[in-house]
Amino acid sequence: MKVRTTRSRRGTVAAVLTLALVATVGTTLTGSASAADRTATEHRADGKVVATKTSAKPKLFDIGHHAGEPTIGFSRDGSLFYTAGAGCVTSCAGQPQMAETVTPGGRAVMMTPDNGKTWKNVSPGLPDQGASPHVFSLDPMLFVDHNSDSDRVFDIDLNAACAELSYSDDHGATWITNPLACGEPVNDHQTLFSGKPTTTAAVTPLYGKILYYCYNKLEYTKCSKSLDGGLTFIDTTGLTNPPCSGLNGHGVTDSKGWIFLPYTGCGNAPTIAMSKDEGDTWQILTVPGEKVNGGDPSVAIDKKDNVYFLWDDADRKVKLATSTNHGTSWSKPLDVTAPGVKVTDLATLTVGAPGKVAIAYLGTTSDEKKAFWNGYLASGVGVLGKSPTFYSASINDPKHPLKATGGSNTDCGPGRCGRILDFLDVEIAPNGAPWGAYVDACYATCEKTGVESYADNEGMAGTLVGGPRLNR
Repeated sequence: MKVRTTRSRRGTVAAVLTLALVATVGTTLTGSASAADRTATEHRADGKVVATKTSAKPKLFDIGHHAGEPTIGFSRDGSLFYTAGAGCVTSCAGQPQMAETVTPGGRAVMMTPDNGKTWKNVSPGLPDQGASPHVFSLDPMLFVDHNSDSDRVFDIDLNAACAELSYSDDHGATWITNPLACGEPVNDHQTLFSGKPTTTAAVTPLYGKILYYCYNKLEYTKCSKSLDGGLTFIDTTGLTNPPCSGLNGHGVTDSKGWIFLPYTGCGNAPTIAMSKDEGDTWQILTVPGEKVNGGDPSVAIDKKDNVYFLWDDADRKVKLATSTNHGTSWSKPLDVTAPGVKVTDLATLTVGAPGKVAIAYLGTTSDEKKAFWNGYLASGVGVLGKSPTFYSASINDPKHPLKATGGSNTDCGPGRCGRILDFLDVEIAPNGAPWGAYVDACYATCEKTGVESYADNEGMAGTLVGGPRLNR
């Protein structure tokens, strides 16, 4: 597998091409605004810019590995884990890059202990890649769970008929592997999350939580649960709600252990499936009068059980609604898109202290089909109040976009976005800073010509420095 360094992406070659790129961007593609001001824009909902005393500056890091639809998680000491799958199947059918799906080392768990400065491959099976239990991946997924006395890193990769689940309690130094969902030929778009027991009398004392694994079965979502921290799983009741497909987003639980699983394809309405009994029965919650325009909606819950729900709406703007009563009713949805951004895709969120959220998405300042796209990261404060404030920035320098569309290029949504694939991820670090996981699908040649390559898919992680702390 070819690993591209930061120098090759942004160094000598980029310097030589700078003048040509500026001219080309201005004449061939729109949506790549000036990068002169790299401070986050402070704004209200609906894009009204405001002046405050707090500012935040974006910072982006190359993880040193190819990636697609990345997920991330923090341990309590601040180490950031990033799952990086280099392969592609449906997004690059017939292209040489399909081989990376089954190439040893084509998928990896990367870790940085120092806020993105250095990255280390801590994948299951290292240092002998040939012995990796994760031979290839059709869908990579990572989840970092905070137990009472340790942090457990879960790594899941789908193959044709199973999912390889490995977990580590020592930051990836050693792993335990357990295949699951075997004999299920369609197990796509998986999510892994944990919660407090609600109906189970006994959970293994060594772990203390229930681990849930849900995945797409095309016509419905199937879930299973583990009572022993991922060693064994038992099936729960599947979601077979007729208006909905099986395409679910990433699940979460509240302080009671209730499950909240976001859905797409439910009559195009923003939808959450909720279970109070560990997945035995389900209730469907929707935000009235709203529409989702492709992609996975995203849900998060704070320590007071306030629910935060995010989606790309029918106008392809980022919408946020909240509920203080477990989804029985919702606040008026807010447009939290950064000022100047015309079209968005793959919006996702997480929550820290009550009323404080982190949001990541892709966006372009152009309303033309032929455009450059950037990654956006935002911190939101006072979200439960009447006048929340958001600090939004393009995480990449817009002179170096993450995606190009139009012409022969692949589309960026609604939903899938070329080699970036189906979703991004966002988390809050122990120091309260937001971090997003992105993919650079537009290298130097793409920047110059506006024509993407299937070989362009570098994993990137970004943060906002100097903004509000979101965990307190």
